Amino acid sequence: ANAIVDEPEGEGKVVNEAIKKNLKNFGRMKNFDQGITANYVVPLEKLPLTDWLGAEYRYQVNYSWRAGSLYNPKDTLSLDFKNTIQNSRDQTLTGRLDMVKLYNKVRFLKDINTPPKPATGKAQANKQVADTIRAPSPVIKGFLRLLMSLRSINGSYTVTEGIILPGFSPSPYLFGMDREFEAPGWKFILGSQNGDIRFKAAENGWLTKEPALTNPFTQARTRAFTARANVDPSTDLKIQLDVKKDVMDSYQEIFRFDPTNSGADSLTGFASLNPSRIGSYKISTITIGTTFNGSNDEVSSDVFHQFEENLISIRERFQAITGLEYDTASQDVTIAAFIAAYSGKSASSINLSPFPKTPLPNWRIDYTGLTKIAALKEAFQAITISHAYSSTYSVLNYSNSLQYENAGEVGIDVPIENYNNGIYGSVIDGKIVPIYVISQVLITEQFAPLVGINVRTKNRLTIRADYKTKRDLALNISNAQVTEVSNKDVSLELGYTKNNFRLPIKSKGRTIVLKNDVTFRVNFTVTDSKTIQRKIEDQNIITSGNVNYQFRPNISYIVNQKLSIQMYYERTINNPAVSNSFRRATTRFGLQVRFSLAQ
Repeated sequence: ANAIVDEPEGEGKVVNEAIKKNLKNFGRMKNFDQGITANYVVPLEKLPLTDWLGAEYRYQVNYSWRAGSLYNPKDTLSLDFKNTIQNSRDQTLTGRLDMVKLYNKVRFLKDINTPPKPATGKAQANKQVADTIRAPSPVIKGFLRLLMSLRSINGSYTVTEGIILPGFSPSPYLFGMDREFEAPGWKFILGSQNGDIRFKAAENGWLTKEPALTNPFTQARTRAFTARANVDPSTDLKIQLDVKKDVMDSYQEIFRFDPTNSGADSLTGFASLNPSRIGSYKISTITIGTTFNGSNDEVSSDVFHQFEENLISIRERFQAITGLEYDTASQDVTIAAFIAAYSGKSASSINLSPFPKTPLPNWRIDYTGLTKIAALKEAFQAITISHAYSSTYSVLNYSNSLQYENAGEVGIDVPIENYNNGIYGSVIDGKIVPIYVISQVLITEQFAPLVGINVRTKNRLTIRADYKTKRDLALNISNAQVTEVSNKDVSLELGYTKNNFRLPIKSKGRTIVLKNDVTFRVNFTVTDSKTIQRKIEDQNIITSGNVNYQFRPNISYIVNQKLSIQMYYERTINNPAVSNSFRRATTRFGLQVRFSLAQ
């Protein structure tokens, strides 16, 4: 709690008495903040049947009270805005499934997952006899290991919420409650996010009746869901699956005393004015169905033509469901047609909502088993082949149409995923008005890498080669244009580390030998990027793009812990894909000497 002692103007006994009274009351409350945090670990590990499960719940709530400006009844310009209260609630649930622990509850499955250490002598002979009797064949063991590919699942779900209520009259006494222990209520103090707190406060006379109040009543909510599964079909092949979903919502309205308003409550005289909901939406998805279409980088795209055809099918579906006459240029039609076309799905079956409910998995795959081949094992210490895919669909921002003023339609408790999935726009002033206005939706897809090889030989030579691709697809709702940005990147890196390196120069007749490691590294990269603006029934245009070449060799030598030397050379060539740009070439080279003064 933070309070101040007010000192009235003037001097004399009256002022002194006022100061004493304020001191006795510990001043006038200005700010009050309170926080509570609780963590609970579900004791699943304590029980033999559930020790492969894990769950933890975290609950954190904060409550704050902020005093408004001092109100002087004698000053006609003074406004009685009272105070502002705010609470927030943060809930996090994390869980894990250790599938290996579950499998190991069966004895012969445990033997497959954890082969016993090799024995020696007589014990080894006895073990071989026993294994011959009870061990399953290699085919069966391999099949069982394949069935146990799923090794673990981890996930978390976090919900962060908050409410701001301005114009609140009571002051905190203990634990945020007033002296009667009624306002604002224990539920609100402990994090309740029920928006009816504003109606309850109005009914109980806790709110100011100042008609000039413009500070909004606000509700905010952020939801974040992540999950990861590790799938290992063998010890050399590892697959990681990830799903993500992030939703941000914010709702606000002017809630004030306005008995003359037609929407005001007949008992309290308070009205909800200018409701507004804004937010963003992001979810992992799969769009690989159109990734390798050969026309993606061309001016004429098969996928974009499919988008144009989908507009008719999607419009007909909307009309069949709602009975309203939709236009192919309307927001709801273009977004659904865009999702269907670029995800490679049928326009006749895709969900019509611009907010897909279920996240789809992205993945990463690593394989390290090539070194088990005898011919490769002799020369290579490690060989890793990698592949990774990620794709996300995003609604960058949305807000409700001003024509919708019913909190039951645009309130924060109405799931945004229900839009065009049971809740549709209405005809207002002769045209269909969407409930939510969306300016742009974006699909971002990348293979990082599509194919990657990382090799390390036994003589300290490293080779890394990657082929990466990325495409960004942005649908601008205002003109139904699609901006497609594609990038293809090929990189090759060679590295070699040598100690006791002999320099081709002599000192006093002796060849100079560098005792510490000398590292030689060279990197070559080619990047092809292109931006195409695609328009419905119009000519598509390449607006920008280039082919970029980079060649970067360098030699580094660490003299000691404080001193290091590096020689480098960088050559960059940029060839534009459009006529309004020029070819550019840049060369950088030099010597870096770094000396550390740290002890």
